[in-house]
Amino acid sequence: MENVVSRCGALCLLAAALSACSPKSAEEKGAQMAGEKIDMVAGIGNALTDKGGKPAESIASGVGTVVKGVERGAMTVGRKLSLDSSLAAAGLTVTKVQDASGSTTPHGLEAYLVASNGAEGNLRMIAYDALGREIGRSSVPVLLTGDDARYVALKLDRQVDLHGVTAVTFKFVPGTQAAAK
Repeated sequence: MENVVSRCGALCLLAAALSACSPKSAEEKGAQMAGEKIDMVAGIGNALTDKGGKPAESIASGVGTVVKGVERGAMTVGRKLSLDSSLAAAGLTVTKVQDASGSTTPHGLEAYLVASNGAEGNLRMIAYDALGREIGRSSVPVLLTGDDARYVALKLDRQVDLHGVTAVTFKFVPGTQAAAK
């Protein structure tokens, strides 16, 4: 087991040294390193499974903890939301943004929109990447009655990598103004 651990350490140092001179972005380097570590952990788990039950159970438990931690981290990080004052003026707020799900939902994002009053108009969204560059925008008509809430689907071009969307801004254009634009 010590030999496996020392090999893992040596591989980590080698990966760090090789990635220091790479023209890849920090995000690409991190994704590659994480993928290699996950593959390494899976290989160790498989080897232990072949050699005996107790060590394999121990490593499987550890891997399960790592996976749960990654899931929690992804849920905690989420996407940065920026709401224009036009939403508050209309009695609206967006509390959550997630990737669109379901076989009938178009490629894009879903926003949970909460209305304290009735609201009619267009909800506009702009999506940004980690560098703050715009990578997509969408607009959807909204008709909500007082004290209403629902998810609204915001369609994006297929080329937009949903995992690359790190921030979104929302603006609301009320009824007659929405039709004019």
